[in-house]
Amino acid sequence: AEVLDRALDALIRQLEQRKLAATSRPRSRPGRPSPNPRHIPAEVRRAVWARDGGQCTYVGAAGRRCEARSPLEFDHAEPVARGGRATAENLRLRCRAHNQYDAERTFGTGFMSRKREERREAAEQARLAAAERSRAMAAAQAREAVAEVIPWLRSLGLRADEARWAAESCEARPGASLEQRVRMALSRFAQPRHGRAVRIPPARAVE
Repeated sequence: AEVLDRALDALIRQLEQRKLAATSRPRSRPGRPSPNPRHIPAEVRRAVWARDGGQCTYVGAAGRRCEARSPLEFDHAEPVARGGRATAENLRLRCRAHNQYDAERTFGTGFMSRKREERREAAEQARLAAAERSRAMAAAQAREAVAEVIPWLRSLGLRADEARWAAESCEARPGASLEQRVRMALSRFAQPRHGRAVRIPPARAVE
């Protein structure tokens, strides 16, 4: 239980440092201004969080304040699209639901629905692009794993077509060492090919 408590405390500190810029030694002077109008300086995030007590600031018609403490977002009272700045006076803590509610009241439900759909489409495109990059990288690694083995097989007296055929077995394990891949390729000759077993040439040590 003590270890779990310490782990949770460490996780909370990490989250606070990342989201709230929490630190025991804040800078004495503001950092360089960001060209991004949505960027919120660390000292502003700390001030807003302390002022709002880490709780959503939305107050309903009955005068009751929202009790949500997660997930909280920094909301611009005057939207960035209308010139709002990232200052402590213009920022407030809102839970995601009330942040979206205010945005729909300001810009309209249809507009926010389109924006959410655009974000979903952008996220899906980013996911597909990342998957394609991953596939391309894996294919490149597989080709490299094969290409490295072929010269060694050729040095053992195999024809080019035989070396290529045997080296193709290394595509499934591009992370294996060169020696392991050469052995893997040679072991393929112990399997029947075109209805007959292929003789394994005398092997030399792989340096």
